[in-house]
Amino acid sequence: MTGGHRLEYETRVNRVIDHIRGHLADELSLSTLARVAAFSPFHFHRVFRAITGETLFGFIHRLRIEKAAGALLNHPDQSVLEIALDHGFASAATFARAFKTQFGMSATEWRGGGAERWRARHRPERNVGKQLRKAGKARGRGRLHSRGRGAEERSMSVRVRELPPYHVAYMRYVGPYGAHGIPELWTRFDKWMEARGLRPEARVTLGVGYDDPRITAAEKCRYDACVVVPADFLPDRRVNVMDLPGGPCAAATFTGTADEITDAWDHVFTAWLPASAWQPDDRPCVEVYRGRAMVDVKAGVFRCELCLPVRPL
Repeated sequence: MTGGHRLEYETRVNRVIDHIRGHLADELSLSTLARVAAFSPFHFHRVFRAITGETLFGFIHRLRIEKAAGALLNHPDQSVLEIALDHGFASAATFARAFKTQFGMSATEWRGGGAERWRARHRPERNVGKQLRKAGKARGRGRLHSRGRGAEERSMSVRVRELPPYHVAYMRYVGPYGAHGIPELWTRFDKWMEARGLRPEARVTLGVGYDDPRITAAEKCRYDACVVVPADFLPDRRVNVMDLPGGPCAAATFTGTADEITDAWDHVFTAWLPASAWQPDDRPCVEVYRGRAMVDVKAGVFRCELCLPVRPL
């Protein structure tokens, strides 16, 4: 498969992944997903596995279980059955079997402290494991994801505001969140934007993380580098387009280095959220960059807005 052809395949498969993520509670048939990808249903399961390394229905099952595991912690007001049905499981019994197979415990045990024990046993290497609580990530250009002390001492102002919906072009990365893959992704994406006259200083760019690295295996985490584009913008072989939903979010302006951003996200989750009248919504966390993000290139200081989607408690 040549480079250009593989990019076309990746673009189509990414459309399917986006569709699956937005329809986890729906019936996801092979024929429907093959239509989304514009491939023949007869061979699409093989195409999907060739591009992602996972079977189509294995991927759907894993995503449903992982998102349900996160929802069990983020939405303590919802029953296990409600969460199971919301994530595409036909019954509580089906969900219970699948959850225990995946995590080695029941959903109730997971909620009652088992999640932290499981994460401790499956924690990756120290540098990789220092991630944002809900998969928020720093943008590239040398922005690492290691923990620093600065944000612990910084008083952050968090306010709830409406995040508008965005139509974006995106380039996707799959792999560990951290110091290598995501910065390299942004370097490629910046070059792509410059070649098409999408000057970063005049644009809104977004970093979107879809997976919780405390639950999802590092090599399967997904992250998109995005730029807001007009509704009639046409994708090419290197980028796809999608709509990011808007809605209420807890927004905090962050200015600092990559060593500090993890603690900034932790502050939103551990200090602000429990004392608020809000709970996390099932939309991905977003880091919003308006114009040039770097404040001090030499010191590695950048500015962005951390946006945690929320809904009333």
